[in-house]
Amino acid sequence: MPVQHPSILRNTRLVNARDRLFRPHHLSKAGKTPYRIIYHDGLISVRHYSNPNSNLTEPPLVLIAPLAVNMLIYDLFPDRSLVRYFTDLGRQVYLIDWGNPTRRYNHYSLATYVLDLLPQCLDAVRRHNGQRRLDLHGWSMGGHLLLCHAGRGTDTDLGHLVIVGTSIDSHRSGAIGRFANRLNRSMCWLERHLPIQRQKLPAQWFYSPGWLNALNFKLTSPKASIEGYLELLRRLQDRDFVVDHATQAAFLDHMVAYPGALARDMFLEAWLANRFASGTLQLGTETIRFDRIRQPTLVIAGHSDSLATPAAVAALMPLLSSCERKTFIEVPGGHMGIVAGREAPTACWPSIHSWLSETPINPTRENPYP
Repeated sequence: MPVQHPSILRNTRLVNARDRLFRPHHLSKAGKTPYRIIYHDGLISVRHYSNPNSNLTEPPLVLIAPLAVNMLIYDLFPDRSLVRYFTDLGRQVYLIDWGNPTRRYNHYSLATYVLDLLPQCLDAVRRHNGQRRLDLHGWSMGGHLLLCHAGRGTDTDLGHLVIVGTSIDSHRSGAIGRFANRLNRSMCWLERHLPIQRQKLPAQWFYSPGWLNALNFKLTSPKASIEGYLELLRRLQDRDFVVDHATQAAFLDHMVAYPGALARDMFLEAWLANRFASGTLQLGTETIRFDRIRQPTLVIAGHSDSLATPAAVAALMPLLSSCERKTFIEVPGGHMGIVAGREAPTACWPSIHSWLSETPINPTRENPYP
Protein backbone atom coordinates (compact mmCIF):
# COMPACT_ATOMS: atom_id res chain seq x y z
CA MET A 1 0.00 0.00 0.00
CA PRO A 2 1.57 3.35 -1.03
CA VAL A 3 2.47 5.79 1.73
CA GLN A 4 0.49 9.02 1.53
CA HIS A 5 2.13 12.42 1.84
CA PRO A 6 1.55 13.88 5.34
CA SER A 7 -0.41 16.83 3.97
CA ILE A 8 -2.71 14.53 1.94
CA LEU A 9 -3.19 12.30 4.97
CA ARG A 10 -4.04 15.31 7.13
CA ASN A 11 -6.57 16.60 4.61
CA THR A 12 -8.16 13.16 4.35
CA ARG A 13 -8.53 12.98 8.12
CA LEU A 14 -10.08 16.46 8.25
CA VAL A 15 -12.58 15.66 5.48
CA ASN A 16 -13.57 12.39 7.15
CA ALA A 17 -13.89 14.06 10.56
CA ARG A 18 -16.07 16.81 9.08
CA ASP A 19 -18.34 14.32 7.35
CA ARG A 20 -18.60 12.11 10.44
CA LEU A 21 -19.56 15.07 12.65
CA PHE A 22 -21.80 17.10 10.36
CA ARG A 23 -22.97 14.79 7.56
CA PRO A 24 -23.28 11.33 9.16
CA HIS A 25 -26.55 10.59 7.34
CA HIS A 26 -24.70 10.90 4.01
CA LEU A 27 -22.15 8.31 5.16
CA SER A 28 -24.57 5.75 6.57
CA LYS A 29 -25.30 2.61 4.55
CA ALA A 30 -28.24 1.66 6.76
CA GLY A 31 -31.84 1.39 5.67
CA LYS A 32 -31.27 0.98 1.91
CA THR A 33 -33.54 -2.02 1.25
CA PRO A 34 -36.83 -0.82 -0.31
CA TYR A 35 -40.16 -1.54 1.35
CA ARG A 36 -43.82 -0.52 1.29
CA ILE A 37 -45.90 0.49 4.30
CA ILE A 38 -49.05 -1.63 4.25
CA TYR A 39 -50.54 -0.45 7.56
CA HIS A 40 -50.26 2.72 9.65
CA ASP A 41 -52.36 3.89 12.59
CA GLY A 42 -50.64 7.24 13.15
CA LEU A 43 -47.90 5.74 15.34
CA ILE A 44 -47.39 2.09 14.46
CA SER A 45 -46.70 0.86 10.94
CA VAL A 46 -46.09 -2.44 9.17
CA ARG A 47 -43.46 -2.62 6.44
CA HIS A 48 -43.48 -5.13 3.60
CA TYR A 49 -40.16 -6.24 2.06
CA SER A 50 -40.36 -8.38 -1.05
CA ASN A 51 -38.70 -9.08 -4.38
CA PRO A 52 -40.14 -10.22 -7.74
CA ASN A 53 -38.97 -13.78 -7.09
CA SER A 54 -40.68 -14.17 -3.71
CA ASN A 55 -42.22 -17.58 -3.05
CA LEU A 56 -45.87 -16.67 -2.53
CA THR A 57 -46.73 -20.12 -1.20
CA GLU A 58 -44.43 -19.93 1.83
CA PRO A 59 -45.76 -18.38 5.03
CA PRO A 60 -44.64 -14.76 5.38
CA LEU A 61 -41.98 -14.03 8.00
CA VAL A 62 -43.09 -11.30 10.41
CA LEU A 63 -40.33 -9.53 12.36
CA ILE A 64 -41.62 -8.26 15.71
CA ALA A 65 -39.23 -5.55 16.81
CA PRO A 66 -38.63 -4.46 20.40
CA LEU A 67 -39.61 -0.98 21.42
CA ALA A 68 -36.97 1.75 21.93
CA VAL A 69 -34.84 0.66 18.94
CA ASN A 70 -35.06 2.14 15.48
CA MET A 71 -35.67 -0.17 12.57
CA LEU A 72 -32.22 0.28 11.02
CA ILE A 73 -31.02 -2.69 13.07
CA TYR A 74 -32.85 -4.98 10.63
CA ASP A 75 -31.21 -3.35 7.59
CA LEU A 76 -27.92 -2.07 8.97
CA PHE A 77 -25.52 -2.82 6.08
CA PRO A 78 -26.20 -4.18 2.59
CA ASP A 79 -24.28 -7.33 3.56
CA ARG A 80 -25.63 -7.41 7.13
CA SER A 81 -29.33 -6.90 6.50
CA LEU A 82 -31.71 -9.44 7.99
CA VAL A 83 -34.58 -8.28 5.79
CA ARG A 84 -32.46 -8.50 2.63
CA TYR A 85 -31.14 -11.93 3.62
CA PHE A 86 -34.61 -13.43 3.82
CA THR A 87 -36.06 -11.62 0.81
CA ASP A 88 -33.09 -12.83 -1.27
CA LEU A 89 -34.06 -16.35 -0.19
CA GLY A 90 -37.52 -15.78 -1.61
CA ARG A 91 -39.34 -14.96 1.63
CA GLN A 92 -41.92 -12.23 1.96
CA VAL A 93 -40.87 -10.28 5.04
CA TYR A 94 -42.97 -7.95 7.15
CA LEU A 95 -41.57 -5.73 9.90
CA ILE A 96 -43.65 -4.20 12.70
CA ASP A 97 -42.36 -0.71 13.48
CA TRP A 98 -43.75 0.52 16.82
CA GLY A 99 -42.98 4.15 15.96
CA ASN A 100 -41.69 6.87 18.27
CA PRO A 101 -44.26 7.34 21.04
CA THR A 102 -44.51 10.74 22.70
CA ARG A 103 -45.85 11.37 26.19
CA ARG A 104 -49.41 11.31 24.85
CA TYR A 105 -48.99 7.53 24.57
CA ASN A 106 -47.95 7.06 28.22
CA HIS A 107 -51.07 4.98 28.84
CA TYR A 108 -49.85 2.29 26.41
CA SER A 109 -48.98 -0.70 28.60
CA LEU A 110 -47.71 -4.20 27.91
CA ALA A 111 -51.35 -5.29 27.75
CA THR A 112 -52.03 -2.63 25.10
CA TYR A 113 -49.30 -3.97 22.83
CA VAL A 114 -50.09 -7.65 23.37
CA LEU A 115 -53.89 -7.61 23.40
CA ASP A 116 -54.61 -4.78 20.95
CA LEU A 117 -51.76 -3.48 18.80
CA LEU A 118 -49.88 -6.67 17.86
CA PRO A 119 -53.06 -8.52 16.78
CA GLN A 120 -54.03 -5.52 14.62
CA CYS A 121 -50.63 -5.62 12.90
CA LEU A 122 -50.82 -9.37 12.28
CA ASP A 123 -54.34 -8.99 10.89
CA ALA A 124 -53.00 -6.31 8.53
CA VAL A 125 -50.29 -8.72 7.32
CA ARG A 126 -52.88 -11.44 6.71
CA ARG A 127 -55.16 -9.10 4.79
CA HIS A 128 -52.29 -7.84 2.64
CA ASN A 129 -50.66 -11.20 2.00
CA GLY A 130 -53.70 -13.40 1.66
CA GLN A 131 -52.14 -16.15 3.78
CA ARG A 132 -53.35 -16.92 7.26
CA ARG A 133 -50.35 -18.83 8.54
CA LEU A 134 -47.48 -16.62 9.68
CA ASP A 135 -43.96 -17.35 10.90
CA LEU A 136 -42.97 -14.93 13.67
CA HIS A 137 -39.50 -13.68 14.67
CA GLY A 138 -39.04 -11.67 17.87
CA TRP A 139 -35.77 -10.16 19.02
CA SER A 140 -35.23 -8.90 22.59
CA MET A 141 -38.52 -7.43 23.86
CA GLY A 142 -40.04 -8.39 20.53
CA GLY A 143 -39.66 -11.97 21.77
CA HIS A 144 -41.66 -11.11 24.89
CA LEU A 145 -44.46 -9.69 22.74
CA LEU A 146 -44.37 -12.76 20.48
CA LEU A 147 -44.52 -15.18 23.42
CA CYS A 148 -47.39 -13.31 25.06
CA HIS A 149 -49.35 -13.34 21.79
CA ALA A 150 -48.78 -17.07 21.29
CA GLY A 151 -49.42 -17.72 24.98
CA ARG A 152 -52.93 -16.27 24.73
CA GLY A 153 -53.85 -19.40 22.80
CA THR A 154 -56.33 -17.58 20.57
CA ASP A 155 -54.27 -17.31 17.36
CA THR A 156 -54.25 -20.94 16.23
CA ASP A 157 -52.83 -20.20 12.79
CA LEU A 158 -49.26 -19.41 13.74
CA GLY A 159 -46.46 -21.31 12.03
CA HIS A 160 -42.89 -21.25 13.36
CA LEU A 161 -41.78 -19.06 16.26
CA VAL A 162 -38.22 -17.70 16.47
CA ILE A 163 -37.15 -16.11 19.76
CA VAL A 164 -33.82 -14.25 19.64
CA GLY A 165 -32.00 -12.74 22.64
CA THR A 166 -35.09 -12.61 24.87
CA SER A 167 -34.42 -12.75 28.61
CA ILE A 168 -37.00 -14.95 30.34
CA ASP A 169 -35.38 -15.36 33.75
CA SER A 170 -34.03 -11.84 34.15
CA HIS A 171 -32.36 -12.64 37.48
CA ARG A 172 -30.02 -15.04 35.65
CA SER A 173 -28.58 -12.32 33.40
CA GLY A 174 -25.24 -12.12 35.16
CA ALA A 175 -24.40 -8.94 37.09
CA ILE A 176 -27.43 -7.14 35.62
CA GLY A 177 -29.69 -9.92 36.84
CA ARG A 178 -28.21 -9.91 40.34
CA PHE A 179 -28.71 -6.15 40.50
CA ALA A 180 -32.34 -6.57 39.41
CA ASN A 181 -32.86 -9.17 42.12
CA ARG A 182 -31.52 -6.80 44.81
CA LEU A 183 -33.67 -3.94 43.53
CA ASN A 184 -36.73 -6.18 43.56
CA ARG A 185 -36.14 -7.11 47.20
CA SER A 186 -35.97 -3.42 48.02
CA MET A 187 -39.17 -2.78 46.08
CA CYS A 188 -40.95 -5.59 47.92
CA TRP A 189 -39.84 -4.11 51.26
CA LEU A 190 -41.27 -0.73 50.27
CA GLU A 191 -44.56 -2.32 49.24
CA ARG A 192 -44.82 -4.08 52.60
CA HIS A 193 -44.06 -1.00 54.68
CA LEU A 194 -45.54 1.84 52.61
CA PRO A 195 -48.97 2.29 50.99
CA ILE A 196 -47.68 1.80 47.44
CA GLN A 197 -48.16 -0.80 44.74
CA ARG A 198 -45.80 -0.96 41.79
CA GLN A 199 -48.62 -1.56 39.31
CA LYS A 200 -50.32 1.68 40.36
CA LEU A 201 -47.33 4.02 40.18
CA PRO A 202 -48.03 6.87 37.72
CA ALA A 203 -47.12 5.95 34.16
CA GLN A 204 -45.66 9.41 33.47
CA TRP A 205 -42.89 8.71 35.98
CA PHE A 206 -41.51 6.02 33.71
CA TYR A 207 -41.59 7.68 30.30
CA SER A 208 -38.15 7.05 28.79
CA PRO A 209 -37.10 9.34 25.90
CA GLY A 210 -35.00 8.11 23.02
CA TRP A 211 -31.78 9.80 24.10
CA LEU A 212 -31.99 8.08 27.50
CA ASN A 213 -32.58 4.68 25.91
CA ALA A 214 -29.55 5.22 23.65
CA LEU A 215 -27.43 6.13 26.66
CA ASN A 216 -28.64 3.11 28.64
CA PHE A 217 -27.88 0.79 25.73
CA LYS A 218 -24.33 2.12 25.46
CA LEU A 219 -23.82 1.88 29.22
CA THR A 220 -24.44 -1.87 29.07
CA SER A 221 -21.02 -2.02 27.39
CA PRO A 222 -19.26 1.30 28.11
CA LYS A 223 -15.81 -0.11 27.39
CA ALA A 224 -16.83 -1.10 23.85
CA SER A 225 -18.45 2.30 23.23
CA ILE A 226 -15.33 4.20 24.31
CA GLU A 227 -13.04 1.88 22.36
CA GLY A 228 -15.16 2.44 19.25
CA TYR A 229 -14.65 6.20 19.36
CA LEU A 230 -10.94 5.84 20.15
CA GLU A 231 -10.57 3.54 17.15
CA LEU A 232 -12.39 6.13 15.02
CA LEU A 233 -9.81 8.76 16.02
CA ARG A 234 -6.95 6.40 15.17
CA ARG A 235 -8.42 5.47 11.78
CA LEU A 236 -9.86 8.76 10.56
CA GLN A 237 -7.85 8.41 7.35
CA ASP A 238 -9.73 5.17 6.55
CA ARG A 239 -12.89 6.22 4.71
CA ASP A 240 -14.40 2.74 4.82
CA PHE A 241 -13.98 2.57 8.59
CA VAL A 242 -15.52 6.02 9.03
CA VAL A 243 -18.50 4.97 6.90
CA ASP A 244 -18.94 1.79 8.97
CA HIS A 245 -18.77 3.79 12.20
CA ALA A 246 -21.39 6.26 10.96
CA THR A 247 -23.63 3.36 9.92
CA GLN A 248 -23.42 1.72 13.35
CA ALA A 249 -24.10 5.08 14.99
CA ALA A 250 -27.19 5.60 12.83
CA PHE A 251 -28.72 2.84 14.94
CA LEU A 252 -27.00 3.33 18.30
CA ASP A 253 -27.42 7.11 18.52
CA HIS A 254 -31.06 7.27 17.50
CA MET A 255 -33.14 5.11 19.80
CA VAL A 256 -36.81 5.95 20.31
CA ALA A 257 -38.96 6.35 23.41
CA TYR A 258 -40.72 3.92 25.73
CA PRO A 259 -44.30 4.84 26.71
CA GLY A 260 -44.56 5.27 30.48
CA ALA A 261 -46.95 2.41 31.27
CA LEU A 262 -44.98 -0.05 29.12
CA ALA A 263 -41.68 1.00 30.71
CA ARG A 264 -43.25 0.56 34.15
CA ASP A 265 -44.46 -2.94 33.24
CA MET A 266 -41.17 -4.05 31.74
CA PHE A 267 -38.95 -2.48 34.43
CA LEU A 268 -40.91 -3.27 37.59
CA GLU A 269 -42.72 -6.44 36.57
CA ALA A 270 -40.72 -8.19 33.85
CA TRP A 271 -37.22 -7.21 34.95
CA LEU A 272 -37.34 -6.66 38.71
CA ALA A 273 -40.17 -9.04 39.67
CA ASN A 274 -39.06 -11.53 36.99
CA ARG A 275 -42.64 -12.34 35.95
CA PHE A 276 -41.74 -14.09 32.68
CA ALA A 277 -39.74 -16.75 34.54
CA SER A 278 -42.96 -18.32 35.85
CA GLY A 279 -44.38 -18.81 32.35
CA THR A 280 -47.69 -17.23 33.42
CA LEU A 281 -48.68 -13.56 33.26
CA GLN A 282 -51.86 -11.63 33.90
CA LEU A 283 -52.48 -8.92 31.31
CA GLY A 284 -55.71 -7.08 31.89
CA THR A 285 -58.43 -9.71 32.10
CA GLU A 286 -56.42 -12.32 30.20
CA THR A 287 -53.99 -14.93 31.47
CA ILE A 288 -50.92 -15.60 29.32
CA ARG A 289 -49.50 -19.10 29.65
CA PHE A 290 -46.41 -20.28 27.81
CA ASP A 291 -47.50 -23.90 28.22
CA ARG A 292 -50.26 -23.17 25.69
CA ILE A 293 -47.66 -22.70 22.95
CA ARG A 294 -47.63 -25.71 20.62
CA GLN A 295 -45.96 -24.17 17.57
CA PRO A 296 -42.39 -25.21 16.67
CA THR A 297 -40.12 -22.79 18.52
CA LEU A 298 -36.47 -21.89 17.95
CA VAL A 299 -34.77 -20.10 20.84
CA ILE A 300 -31.45 -18.31 20.17
CA ALA A 301 -29.03 -16.80 22.68
CA GLY A 302 -25.87 -14.78 22.08
CA HIS A 303 -22.75 -16.22 23.66
CA SER A 304 -21.53 -12.79 24.84
CA ASP A 305 -24.94 -11.16 25.39
CA SER A 306 -24.85 -9.35 28.75
CA LEU A 307 -28.47 -8.14 28.56
CA ALA A 308 -29.98 -11.55 27.86
CA THR A 309 -27.42 -14.15 28.86
CA PRO A 310 -27.71 -17.70 27.51
CA ALA A 311 -28.91 -18.88 30.94
CA ALA A 312 -31.63 -16.21 31.03
CA VAL A 313 -32.78 -17.09 27.50
CA ALA A 314 -32.63 -20.87 27.93
CA ALA A 315 -34.98 -20.56 30.91
CA LEU A 316 -37.81 -20.50 28.35
CA MET A 317 -37.29 -24.12 27.28
CA PRO A 318 -38.90 -25.93 30.26
CA LEU A 319 -41.82 -23.46 30.16
CA LEU A 320 -42.73 -24.68 26.65
CA SER A 321 -44.09 -27.92 28.07
CA SER A 322 -46.72 -28.37 25.32
CA CYS A 323 -44.28 -27.68 22.48
CA GLU A 324 -43.05 -30.92 20.90
CA ARG A 325 -40.59 -29.25 18.51
CA LYS A 326 -38.40 -26.80 20.39
CA THR A 327 -34.74 -26.06 19.78
CA PHE A 328 -32.22 -23.97 21.69
CA ILE A 329 -28.97 -22.79 20.12
CA GLU A 330 -26.22 -20.46 21.23
CA VAL A 331 -24.48 -18.32 18.60
CA PRO A 332 -21.54 -15.89 18.67
CA GLY A 333 -22.32 -12.27 19.45
CA GLY A 334 -23.83 -9.87 21.92
CA HIS A 335 -27.33 -8.45 22.14
CA MET A 336 -27.07 -6.41 18.95
CA GLY A 337 -24.54 -8.68 17.26
CA ILE A 338 -26.89 -11.68 17.00
CA VAL A 339 -29.20 -9.56 14.84
CA ALA A 340 -26.81 -7.44 12.79
CA GLY A 341 -23.24 -8.20 13.85
CA ARG A 342 -20.40 -9.23 11.54
CA GLU A 343 -20.91 -12.91 12.35
CA ALA A 344 -24.71 -12.91 12.15
CA PRO A 345 -24.92 -13.61 8.36
CA THR A 346 -22.92 -16.81 8.78
CA ALA A 347 -23.40 -17.84 12.42
CA CYS A 348 -27.06 -17.01 13.07
CA TRP A 349 -29.24 -16.30 10.03
CA PRO A 350 -28.51 -19.56 8.14
CA SER A 351 -29.46 -21.50 11.29
CA ILE A 352 -32.82 -19.74 11.32
CA HIS A 353 -33.36 -20.40 7.61
CA SER A 354 -32.45 -24.08 7.91
CA TRP A 355 -34.66 -24.56 10.92
CA LEU A 356 -37.62 -22.84 9.24
CA SER A 357 -37.16 -25.00 6.14
CA GLU A 358 -36.66 -28.32 7.91
CA THR A 359 -39.02 -28.15 10.91
CA PRO A 360 -42.56 -29.39 10.25
CA ILE A 361 -45.48 -27.40 11.62
CA ASN A 362 -47.89 -28.95 14.09
CA PRO A 363 -51.45 -29.46 12.78
CA THR A 364 -53.56 -26.39 13.50
CA ARG A 365 -56.95 -26.32 15.10
CA GLU A 366 -59.94 -24.36 13.82
CA ASN A 367 -58.81 -21.03 12.39
CA PRO A 368 -60.41 -18.06 14.21
CA TYR A 369 -59.80 -15.76 11.22
CA PRO A 370 -62.53 -15.29 8.61
